[in-house]
Amino acid sequence: MSSVGSLDRVALVAVVAAVVLVMAATLLNLQQRPLQVVGTGSETNYISVTGFASVKIVPDEARVVIGVRTRGETAEEASRRNAEAMSRVVDELRRLGLTERDMQTRWLSVDAEQDCVSGRCVVVGYVATNTIEVTLRSDRFQLISQVIDRSVAAGANYVQGVYFTVSEERRRQMEEDLMRSAIADAKRKAQRAAEELGVGIKGVLSVDLTIDQVPYPIPLATRTTSGPETPIVPGEVTVTGRVLVRFAIG
Repeated sequence: MSSVGSLDRVALVAVVAAVVLVMAATLLNLQQRPLQVVGTGSETNYISVTGFASVKIVPDEARVVIGVRTRGETAEEASRRNAEAMSRVVDELRRLGLTERDMQTRWLSVDAEQDCVSGRCVVVGYVATNTIEVTLRSDRFQLISQVIDRSVAAGANYVQGVYFTVSEERRRQMEEDLMRSAIADAKRKAQRAAEELGVGIKGVLSVDLTIDQVPYPIPLATRTTSGPETPIVPGEVTVTGRVLVRFAIG
């Protein structure tokens, strides 16, 4: 019985060793093969290239983020105080000629305040937060300073900042030029890479295009005293076109 058991163990070890050798050979073969994409039943060698194009333009849209934080012994008290303060802020913005379409709630919450000592926490009050975003087109940029100053005067005690950006309509107008320039950049890079590799460009397998803009914030400290109007200068924003192209090579 012991000799038969030994033979079985030897056979099992031999089978395991053979499987390991086959797996190792397969992995080695995969590592040595070039990057491939499979299509229509045939293997196609390819290179992936990212092309870029960017342009700096004067923004045509500004977003001002304003908030109200209030405290109370109960959640209801904190919420009531917050609603009263935000109502005053919104009324003041309406006096500037803004409408509901120009204002959007971004954040609304009521949270418990806790005092923790030696691992034990006790609720000591509640904080209500209401944040709105005011959107202004370029023909009303002159209102940005008044939006900030008059909101603070009406009760806003949190001003996140001003974000200058490019409107969706204008971005769509720029997409074609950015796409064309980004694709040309990708083609130049692919041709240089193919020359270094000693291969030729056979065609395009796929194209992925992304248009990004970088809205930049102007951080502002909350104003609590009267004084000169807050100066705001738009500057420029960068809009970038990025394209990922897979070129078939051979």
